[in-house]
Amino acid sequence: MGGDASGSGNGEEITNVLLLGKTGVGKSALLNCLFGDSVVKSGSGAPVTTKGIHPQRPFKYGRMMIRIYDSWGLEPGDSDTWKSIIDREIGKTRTASVEEWFHTIIYCVDAQKSRLDDFEIKKIIRPLLNEGNQIVFVLTKADIAGERKLKAVREVITKEFPGVMIFPVGSVEAKLRNGTVKKPEGREPLLRYFAVNLRRNLMNQFLRNSGDLAEKFVSSAHLRALETVKKELGLLGTASYRDRFRKFLEDAISREYQEASRALFGKMTLDLQKINRISSSVFENFRGEVISFDDAKLPALADANRVAGMFRSRDLLFLLLGGPGMLVLFIRNLFRTRHYLQEAEKLLGEADKRLLGESRRFLEAVREQEKSRSWDG
Repeated sequence: MGGDASGSGNGEEITNVLLLGKTGVGKSALLNCLFGDSVVKSGSGAPVTTKGIHPQRPFKYGRMMIRIYDSWGLEPGDSDTWKSIIDREIGKTRTASVEEWFHTIIYCVDAQKSRLDDFEIKKIIRPLLNEGNQIVFVLTKADIAGERKLKAVREVITKEFPGVMIFPVGSVEAKLRNGTVKKPEGREPLLRYFAVNLRRNLMNQFLRNSGDLAEKFVSSAHLRALETVKKELGLLGTASYRDRFRKFLEDAISREYQEASRALFGKMTLDLQKINRISSSVFENFRGEVISFDDAKLPALADANRVAGMFRSRDLLFLLLGGPGMLVLFIRNLFRTRHYLQEAEKLLGEADKRLLGESRRFLEAVREQEKSRSWDG
């Protein structure tokens, strides 16, 4: 993803909308219907000449800024190119900050066509859904498609992707023969669901990314501690080695896993705070609802100092091994076999389980909290 997504420069929140759909499906008309007739003109940047996903200049809507990431050149003949583009964009969200994620994903389908192409299903939509993204399907040109075609395209989408949200939208204002003006249809329900989709999408990305992040932090702590052990083994021949080995192990594990705990839980807490802030702004802007997404139970589970405290050096081996008897056996086996590195690996494995267990406990609490939320419309 490109551009500065951290803010508009004047303190206003920015939300990112990924807009997907084949060429000619009516994306520009949809944007103008949702956000105003001048959006496409004022939001467009330099002329787009390459296939891909291109950020537009943010525009103001209500109390916040919106940045559209528009797809250009999405056609059946370029399915492999688009598969690579989608994979690349998914990969970026795994390392980018919350402000740079795709907050909402809209997929436009021409209601008059009553179908999805195979490349849309296999190369675009399914990979996004498989990564936990929430997609809102918008049936464009619904006002001229007719009920039969609307029903047909709904059935196609729900057969392939059960449970997704589908909104028919007639984007163009029309003057009828009797002189009355027919206003665009479907705008308000879509805008209200916009906030719900954003919240669910951000939380899914948070849970996915945080699980991956925990694995990386634990692996890094494990490797650093193991490297320290390997260096220490160079002192194996000294007379005082056995007397200090237990203390050395405790200190090495304590140092690396406390650092990993603070970094991991600090990052997860900060990401969740950002998501809650963005969610609150969008719910107020699009639904007129003031909601606090903070939960009193979560800060205690996410307290980085609490988790780091589980790896303080005093009695750490005792705690990791599960009791005095296991500690005695560990030390006895260590010095009888002199398999120092293998035994240290086992101990690091126990530290891995402890830190991963705490991160999973926190993420499961977040997941359960989100399940308890419900919104009308």
